[in-house]
Amino acid sequence: MRRLRIVDAIDSSASNLMCDISSQSMRPVLVSLLVALFLSCGPASAGFEPVTQSGLDEIDSGPLTNWASYGPGVAWGDYDQDGDLDVFLTARFDHLGQETALSLGFSSMGQIPANDSAHLRLAENATGQSHLLRNDGGGQFVDVSSESGVGSSGVTTLGATWVDFDGDGDVDLYLSNYGRADLENPESSGEPNQMFQNENGIFTDVTAETNLGNPGHSSGSVWADYDHDGDLDCYSLNFGMVDELTGLARRETNILYRNEGDLNGDGIPEFSDQTKESGTFGQKEISEIDFVPLIGPALSIFPTSPSNPSSQAALPEAESEEPTGSGMSWAAVWFDADGDGWEDLYVASDFGISPLYRNNRDGTFDVITTEMGMSKPGTGMGAHAADMDLDGDLDVCQSNFGDNFLWNNQGDTFIEQSSMGIYGEQSNILVNWDCHFFDYDLDGDMDLWFGVGRINLDYSNQYNSLYRNDGDINGDGVVDFTDVATELGISGANMTTGNARGGNKTMGVALADFDNDGDLDILMAHANGPPQLWRNTAVEDGLGGWLKVRLQGTTGGSNSHGIGCIVEVHLEDGTILKQHGFAGDGFLGSSDPSIHFGLGQQSIVEVKVKWSTGYIQSVEGVEVNSVLIIEEELPPEVIDYSTYLLAIMAIGLILLIWNSRPQNQ
Repeated sequence: MRRLRIVDAIDSSASNLMCDISSQSMRPVLVSLLVALFLSCGPASAGFEPVTQSGLDEIDSGPLTNWASYGPGVAWGDYDQDGDLDVFLTARFDHLGQETALSLGFSSMGQIPANDSAHLRLAENATGQSHLLRNDGGGQFVDVSSESGVGSSGVTTLGATWVDFDGDGDVDLYLSNYGRADLENPESSGEPNQMFQNENGIFTDVTAETNLGNPGHSSGSVWADYDHDGDLDCYSLNFGMVDELTGLARRETNILYRNEGDLNGDGIPEFSDQTKESGTFGQKEISEIDFVPLIGPALSIFPTSPSNPSSQAALPEAESEEPTGSGMSWAAVWFDADGDGWEDLYVASDFGISPLYRNNRDGTFDVITTEMGMSKPGTGMGAHAADMDLDGDLDVCQSNFGDNFLWNNQGDTFIEQSSMGIYGEQSNILVNWDCHFFDYDLDGDMDLWFGVGRINLDYSNQYNSLYRNDGDINGDGVVDFTDVATELGISGANMTTGNARGGNKTMGVALADFDNDGDLDILMAHANGPPQLWRNTAVEDGLGGWLKVRLQGTTGGSNSHGIGCIVEVHLEDGTILKQHGFAGDGFLGSSDPSIHFGLGQQSIVEVKVKWSTGYIQSVEGVEVNSVLIIEEELPPEVIDYSTYLLAIMAIGLILLIWNSRPQNQ
């Protein structure tokens, strides 16, 4: 069995092993031998246990929806700095009202009479609730929205990102609000985003002071110090609007905010709109007005699945084939695509091509999507980056409505591996939202997660996937994966209906070591039920060692949490593990900014950090199964010898003049 093609670890292996055995008398013996070989050679696998009585099942994020809602999203962050990670949960709501209309017996919203009482239900379901949940330890979470000043009802918040935007050491909170999806009258139908500043666990809305109130139909944000000036900048994503029933869509530009620092001394940084200067709108058309996204005309989306299984639908060709992006942005990831030490930008775009922008290190970006071999249309909804093949560069995953993308970084180009069958032959089409790389089993390589949930009436059998990285088994130079989500119980099965799979509509997902035991746990937010927290048992199962790295930037150097700074862990067998921290990742949320490494059975030779200053700092004597806090060392001061050289030259010139003067005869 060639495991380059993803298979369910349990469902198909037995039938594949027996298909070539013709002798009835030999079958029991051969099957026993093959099963024993399979069990002895297969990688050990961690488990996940549901965390019950956590308080999360009591949280109401808004009306339950089976297919309509884009939310909720989730974000981990230690807002109270007590050493454990807290949760912000965003809203779920019926942004179009179509599912609500169908549930009330109407074929669409347009069929509801003007004075019908159904409009009251539509209004109720058009918004949801967001919540801040404090981690009280032992798997217990308490809603502290009221006393903290963040989290409320009647909102359309989709994305949440914990980020230290003011550089004071604690995490602040940026919320991406969607608004209404009004395709007929789109102007002012978005909802401004909000920036909340954290002061000792109490939050204050400082949106107006910061200029960060993107008024579009926002989905999320990703932050990085793209100009390497020591503070974090914001790329705010706008999805636009789409109606799954009518097949109409409107595109919308994104905004790149540069952190200008605290210019007026009020303790709050101000941000400027650098989208036009940088050329990072996420589509070809641009907005001429700072801080105001451009909403495009209504366009039809067309089914394309026979020709491209990764793009079940697309915009018209002029828009879907544009390498600058489709203008319908769900997610993005800052990562160093070309190895020059500066963060580049990849934008996961729906109904078209997802662009890659190269950072020119001068505040501008070039679109290099075609140059890097990434001009393949998809239906991008989530994105993440990691070195999944341990070759020293960062690869990219993109979740799609259909076959997902796995972009393997070859240095001067990317190769998309789903075309090689890397995700196998699915019996049905999956609507993949979130994607994350993480080493769930602590064996030293990156595994790959996809969160899945239906988006219309047509595709109901949906299930999550966790692809275990098995390394290059057959020596063809390509990493082999096996889907183990069903085996581990995290596929989203709804056993109450008797279905083996496909019960949950999993939207936002975030990763964190919430119990501080050394492995990464999973928090899933569902549109059709309460959130679910799954505890990883890899450490207690003894599967491998681990290291958690927390970076602390220095004034005059890198940003406070070292977001985007590359960390390398050098192991005794010569393997180099490479990652960096994120502020905003996956789909609709953010995970722990600490950097987690699985080590297998290896010891650590040294840990290296490449800070945004370009300086490489090395730490030796690092213990396995530990938390390593690295405070930034600034580059050695360069001595300016120019003054001394000028003095020497001046003295030399004086001596020359003195020696050349006429001598008395």
